[in-house]
Amino acid sequence: MKKIILTAFSAFLLFTAKAQQANTIRQRLSELNTITDPTALTAKLKELQQGTVEENYLVAYSYYSSKGMAEQADNLQNEILKKFPKGRLALQQKIQEIGEISDLDGRDKSFVALYKEYPDENFGFLTYSLSQDFAARGDDAKMRFYADIYGKGATDGKGNPIAKDAIYAMMAGSMVKANPELAAGYLKYGVDAAKASLAEMKASSSPDPNLLSRAQNNYFAVLTNYVTALSNGKDAEKGYQEGQKAYLALQEDKTADPRSLKYLEGAYVQTLIKTKRFKEALPYLENAVKEDHANQAMMEQLKTAYIAVNGSDSGYQGYESNLLVIQEEKLQAEIAKMAINKPAPDFELKDVDGNLVKLSDLKGKVVVLDFWATWCGPCKASFPAMQKAVDKYKNDPNVKFLFLHTWEKGSGDPTTNAKKYVTDNEYSFEVLMDLRDPKTNASAVASAYKVDGIPTKIIIDTHGQIRFSTSGFGADADKAVRELSNMITFAKKG
Repeated sequence: MKKIILTAFSAFLLFTAKAQQANTIRQRLSELNTITDPTALTAKLKELQQGTVEENYLVAYSYYSSKGMAEQADNLQNEILKKFPKGRLALQQKIQEIGEISDLDGRDKSFVALYKEYPDENFGFLTYSLSQDFAARGDDAKMRFYADIYGKGATDGKGNPIAKDAIYAMMAGSMVKANPELAAGYLKYGVDAAKASLAEMKASSSPDPNLLSRAQNNYFAVLTNYVTALSNGKDAEKGYQEGQKAYLALQEDKTADPRSLKYLEGAYVQTLIKTKRFKEALPYLENAVKEDHANQAMMEQLKTAYIAVNGSDSGYQGYESNLLVIQEEKLQAEIAKMAINKPAPDFELKDVDGNLVKLSDLKGKVVVLDFWATWCGPCKASFPAMQKAVDKYKNDPNVKFLFLHTWEKGSGDPTTNAKKYVTDNEYSFEVLMDLRDPKTNASAVASAYKVDGIPTKIIIDTHGQIRFSTSGFGADADKAVRELSNMITFAKKG
């Protein structure tokens, strides 16, 4: 039977349970957690796993899941699915299976069949993601179909239903490339609504700083999408006018989030390019290169703008090289600020083939540790960049990459699963298994390195000292490799 993998039982409650039932289960779980006597707790769990009410079983299941008791959770899951084939956990399994279908049309077909079976259900994130996927395709009808279903259970921070047009505007952010004209129409409503909400909050005598910041960021996010849609459509001039007005206003706002300014700046620069205002665009493009924010398309725009301003490409190669030198110097300075210096805990782990690997045996080399797991989406999303890094250093005997699979979840043998994933995707990674301790449920090496989220990358220098520790994943693979390469170069110096 297919395993339902949940990062938290709250996800199950959020996406598939009725609000009233979800709150009841949460409350009952909280009460269960207050029982300190082991005998009483065992008796209560046994009592919950009897009778014909699925909610009782779900309380016990949520307890096992929250405590990392995988075997008990797996066994109870199977029992629930057999006893309640049309119940909430069975529905969650169907939702998960649809989410795992890679083909969008296949997901759509499977969901429509499920929706006929459960027309009154709140499918939460599944319908949200399907609406955005169809928006990215430019399919207005399907975008609205799924947005309408999502909207049945969508509420704002105060618990009020979200207006249908606001939800369309939310989804239309994914439509700015495929159907910019239509997206601009939806987004105009979103801009006006977000602006009005922000003005109302600012007018309050004592606005909540967090809510105010959120409202401000929301306004500039939808405004950025609107400007982008206009510049991608038939009225690029209007996009320029809106972009310039908004960008100048945000520059004057001392409370504005710098990230919002950067996103809006990117959209504004694109309007300058689209309307052939190359002289105005050139300083922004230059700065984007210096700050390492320029992708390949922007590098091409830089050359186009340079030629338009200077009349030819004479001297361009030297001009670009100078910008890249500044970029590298800035990156090296940022990397140096990130550096730390503390002993790397030694460890000995088996790789996926059963061979023992000991960190202390690698002294004299720079060692890159990548903590990951097969269930971790951002970890897997970072792997193409990590493969580039591995390939770059494959002939360097003084650099070693180790990918530590940690915090395993779900059914099946984690070693087999990890090896299969890496092999199926043709990654040339050396994978070590940082398995959970059966007693503590902790992965020892992850704990020793104080890993609190994955992916996490640790760079250890030639003397066995940790020099860098980074978390998360940046979508720009080339930039990620450059940053990691600079860390390795720094660590080589000891």
